[in-house]
Amino acid sequence: MTLPAQFNRWKHLKNSLKRWHNLQVDQFFKGTNTNDLKTPKGSLKVACTIHSTDTAEMVLLRKLFFEFDCGHTQSLQAPIYGIPVAEFQRDVTFKPQVKLVFRERYPTGAARTAPGRGEITFRLMNETASTYTETKAKALARAIKQEFATPLFVWEKGKYYYHYRDAEKGYHLRLLVNAKSEGERIAKKVLSIQNHTFSAQFVDFVDNDKVFPANPGTQLVYGKQVGIPRKRPSVDVRFRHAQLLLNGRLAAINLVSTQESALKSVLERVIAN
Repeated sequence: MTLPAQFNRWKHLKNSLKRWHNLQVDQFFKGTNTNDLKTPKGSLKVACTIHSTDTAEMVLLRKLFFEFDCGHTQSLQAPIYGIPVAEFQRDVTFKPQVKLVFRERYPTGAARTAPGRGEITFRLMNETASTYTETKAKALARAIKQEFATPLFVWEKGKYYYHYRDAEKGYHLRLLVNAKSEGERIAKKVLSIQNHTFSAQFVDFVDNDKVFPANPGTQLVYGKQVGIPRKRPSVDVRFRHAQLLLNGRLAAINLVSTQESALKSVLERVIAN
């Protein structure tokens, strides 16, 4: 079967993109009014919706904005539950795990190609996957939002390792910081989520005089010179989002999300940072 003589390939492609893309936008922003610029979600929906008068560049930008910045692609992916993976979890009952994610907002320096990142995890030792409920998750989300998102918490990373180990309460913090005082500040913040008391007996601070250059140079990879990744850079990383991982549940429970994160279906969202 041949195509019609006046068949317009671009028009057909754009109409197909418009139909299926806008259907996904409606599902993603379910419950959000169309052409509503008064709310953040409404404004995002307007920006993502493809129209018949859009140019090819506008169609592409709306598609990229929806998939990556608004988080549609991320919402379709089920994260892996920690380490070890499911094959090694058969005979072990894991306690619920809380993950706090941090990221540098604006990388600085000529040698920087990617933003700095940080992650803090701890276990809820008085809970199991079967005892944990949505009510408890909402209370946890509010506590994290209070401690790390109002105002937004900034972690000053550096070359020193600060450890806080309290296995009974589920803490094994391993933090790269610029000073011992910064490690203590972060540890106390994490403990305050559950109203736990800080104790110096669980602290181990590793001091060193090692030098970690800001520009470590380049290396040959696949016939091209590329930058060598920096080790223990001194960067400020901002709180980005928090998730709860339950053994037996593939998808993470999104507890808190800031404006810089693209998580979907969050219990507590921070609009202004």
